[in-house]
Amino acid sequence: MTGAMNGSWFIVKWIGFTVTIAYLVLIVVVFLRFRGRLSQLRPGPILPVVVGNFVGMTVPDIFENVLVSRACFVAASVIYLYGLVTLARGLGQEGQRGVFKEGAAEDYIQPLKLS
Repeated sequence: MTGAMNGSWFIVKWIGFTVTIAYLVLIVVVFLRFRGRLSQLRPGPILPVVVGNFVGMTVPDIFENVLVSRACFVAASVIYLYGLVTLARGLGQEGQRGVFKEGAAEDYIQPLKLS
């Protein structure tokens, strides 16, 4: 008899949990670090949270099947991994251009020259 926490599924669950926690910690760090510029965030770093939560929580409740629940957990973990990589890559760019929208106010407001 195999349970829900036996064999390779145990490893898959912990990898999924680790990816999810790392992604959510990085999102919180971004929110705290750039709280003055949250309106300028691209949807890319936030969208995986919404889509991953839908796939990971809502779809299994609709089908109520163990195999569907496991598949949705793995799919949500892949979505969170994509979000983690996208966010880390965006933060690594100069001026965090991958995280913030281009054409923000600081990009086109020129200092006033009084000479």
